[in-house]
Amino acid sequence: MRKSNKSIPHKNSGFTLIELIGVLIVIAILSAAVLPSAIDIIRVQRAVDEAAELPKVAEALKRGMLSEQIFPIFENNSSISTNAKDDYWWNLASRHGGGSANQVRYPIGISPGDSTTRKLYYADDKEDTWGGLGEQEGVSFFEITGDGRDWLIDFQNPTELRLLLLSTTNPDLPLPDDLDKTSINNLWEDWAVGSNGDPATGTWGYYGLDPSDWKGRAAELTIERIDLRYLLCTVVIENRLAVEAVNGADLSSGINDAIGFWDRGTVSITNTNLRNAEFILQVRETTEDLNKNNILDLGEDANNNGFLDSGEDLNGNGTLDNGEDIDGDGFFDHPAQIYSYVDAVIQSKRGQRIDNSQPAKITVSGRRLLGGQTNIELELTLTDLAPVVLINPYDTDNPLDLNLTSVDWSENRYFLRRQEILLGDPWFYENIDGDLYQAEVGIFTIIKPFSTLRFDGEKWNY
Repeated sequence: MRKSNKSIPHKNSGFTLIELIGVLIVIAILSAAVLPSAIDIIRVQRAVDEAAELPKVAEALKRGMLSEQIFPIFENNSSISTNAKDDYWWNLASRHGGGSANQVRYPIGISPGDSTTRKLYYADDKEDTWGGLGEQEGVSFFEITGDGRDWLIDFQNPTELRLLLLSTTNPDLPLPDDLDKTSINNLWEDWAVGSNGDPATGTWGYYGLDPSDWKGRAAELTIERIDLRYLLCTVVIENRLAVEAVNGADLSSGINDAIGFWDRGTVSITNTNLRNAEFILQVRETTEDLNKNNILDLGEDANNNGFLDSGEDLNGNGTLDNGEDIDGDGFFDHPAQIYSYVDAVIQSKRGQRIDNSQPAKITVSGRRLLGGQTNIELELTLTDLAPVVLINPYDTDNPLDLNLTSVDWSENRYFLRRQEILLGDPWFYENIDGDLYQAEVGIFTIIKPFSTLRFDGEKWNY
C-alpha cells in the first residue's frame, strides 16, 4: 500500500483585523459606561474618609488654641504658601496633633498646591480681628478678652465663639474664601443633605454656595462645626479693701487721746466691722508719780487735785496735815491710788472688713479720772483694692501690660479657658531695677466654667 505525501491542512487560530476592531469597540463602550461609576465610587469613599478626618483636624485646632492661647490667622486663599506663617490655622492644628500642615490643609485625595483646600470660617464677621490683625499674626486670647467685659455680643449665647470648617474632595466643586454671617449661621443651624442631592432646607444661595456648581452634589460637601462656647468661663472677683498696716503696727499717733491714765481695770479696746482682727492695749498699773521723783511733772496730776498721788493728801488741802506723813519724811505717805496707764495701741492682726460699704473702726473705752465713761474712736485707714492683672502669655517681653487694679470687679467677667490672672498683694512692694511693683501672691488659672476669686481683706481665696 502506498503512503500519501499530501500534508493535512490546519485551521487558522488568529483574529482578523475586523475582529480586533470589534473587540476594542466593545471595550470602549463598556469603559464609557463603567468609568464614571468607578470615579463616583472613589469620590464617595474619599468623601466618607474626609468626613471622618475633619473632626480630628478640629480637635487639633482647639488644642492648639488652648495651648497657645491664640485665635489662628484666618486665611482661605489657596495661593498662599502652606508654610508662609506659623499662625495660619492649619499650622496651628499641625503643631498639636493634626498631622503635617499639608495633611491639615488639603482634603483627602487632593495634592498639596492644588486650588482645592479646606476652608475655615469665623462666625459673626470676626475674621479681621480674631483671625489676625491685618493678617500679620494670630491674636491672643488676652487681646480679645481684655478685662473680660464687652467683648461678647451675648455672653449667654456667644455665637461668635464658633468656627466652621468646610471641605470637599471633588476639585471641580469650588468653596468660597469668605462667607457672610448669615451663610455661616445657616450652615451651622440648617445644613442637611436632601434626597435629591441638594440641601434639605433652603437653596444653595442660602448657604453662600453657587447652585451652578453644586446642584445635586450636596453629599460631597463635608462640614465640621467647631463650637468654642464650652471654652467660655465666668469669673467673679470680690475684691475687698484691706485695713492698712501701719509702721510697727502702732496706732497710738492716730488715737493719742487714749494714751494716759484710766480708772484701774476699766479700759478696753473693741473693733467695729472687722472679722478676725486683733488690737492690743499696752496697759500697766501705776501710781501718779510716774518717775517717782515726788515732783508734779507734766501728766502726773491724774485727778486734777494739784498733787502727786504717790502718797495721798487725804483731805486734799495741799497741806501736810497730822497723820499724813507717817514716816516723818515730809511727804504724803498714805497708800497712793493705783491707775491703769495706756502706753500704746497696737494692731496685731489686720482682719477682714465685714461690710464693704461701712468704715472699720476701733474704740478704746473706760472710765477716765473725773471724766466718767469715755469712748475714743479711730476710723482705720484702708488700702487700695488688691491688684489684679491679666497675664498675656503671647507677649513675652511685657506679659502684664493690662493692669486691672482700678476696675470694679463686682460684676461677672468672661474669659476663655486657661487664661491666667496674676493676683497681687495690696501692702508689699518689690523693687525691680529701681521701680516698685506690688508683690505677687500667685497666679489663678481659669479652668472652671464658673469661678470666684475673693480677697477678704487679708488673703486671696479661690
